[in-house]
Amino acid sequence: MLSIILMPSRIEYLKYFREFAEQYDVLIAEIPDIESVRRFIKGEITFNNLLYDIEYSDLEYTRAFYETLRDLYSKGVSVIPIDPYGLIAMKIRMSSIIKGTPQVPLGDYDRYIAYIEFRIGEVMRMYNSAFLRGDFDDIVRLTIRYARMDSERIKFRSELRAREIVKRLGEVRGDVLIHADYYNEVLRDYLSAKLGCKPSVVSLFSIASKRLRIDIPQPPGLKLTLNYINKPRTPQNTVEERTLAARTVVYVILRSRLLRRIDTIGYDKAIIADSAILRYTYGLSYDSAKHVFHRLMMKDMFKVKI
Repeated sequence: MLSIILMPSRIEYLKYFREFAEQYDVLIAEIPDIESVRRFIKGEITFNNLLYDIEYSDLEYTRAFYETLRDLYSKGVSVIPIDPYGLIAMKIRMSSIIKGTPQVPLGDYDRYIAYIEFRIGEVMRMYNSAFLRGDFDDIVRLTIRYARMDSERIKFRSELRAREIVKRLGEVRGDVLIHADYYNEVLRDYLSAKLGCKPSVVSLFSIASKRLRIDIPQPPGLKLTLNYINKPRTPQNTVEERTLAARTVVYVILRSRLLRRIDTIGYDKAIIADSAILRYTYGLSYDSAKHVFHRLMMKDMFKVKI
């Protein structure tokens, strides 16, 4: 059996990921295939040692995720790290930070990855500048631009990963679970084309939704990006596109403020609260999202009921 689990990088979903992954013999994780990662999973080094060699944006999630992988390994699940795009991008960025300009030899894939990451980095810098200015319309424009670029990165990343996974599948035995970020659903299509069969796909949103008996809508940023992946010729500057981007801006702010300390409210309660935030943001038009944004950005913020 070959399955793909689509997982948001959020600590509150890890218990559902662990329960699902325990049913498989092999877990192919979307993490860099480097010695320190393999040694940590085997329990040979500490998490603090591992931090020297990996990138992360959320320390607590990264710690909990890697410890989950180590725990699965200790219970007999074979954990195989495969993420060629992420590994190349990480090496380029680390070389750039240490030496000022990338010093690693660049092949064709490496050059394209460096190009993609540079363009996305430029958009993020412009986004942060617009955010500091409180320019909602510019933030929305840059959110759309980022999502379009990210859709190209996701497709290329998934293609590279699918190639490597197919190579490694011949070396493993038993039921295989492929872990993928929830943006990378297109990985299924690349694997299907190479294997001649479709892996089953399970979303942790769906698992948590059934367990908690609540509706968990797709985050608007995810929906916006998947639109570009599944419909690459999507017309630009449509009402739907701008509205989804506007909802994304409000959702990101509300989630970061209302769910700042998830450990204090409990993981399932955090999922329920996040679902409420999502339902609220999907009820916003472009103009109402803009209004909420400016209220949230005021020094003395009014309460926004969700």
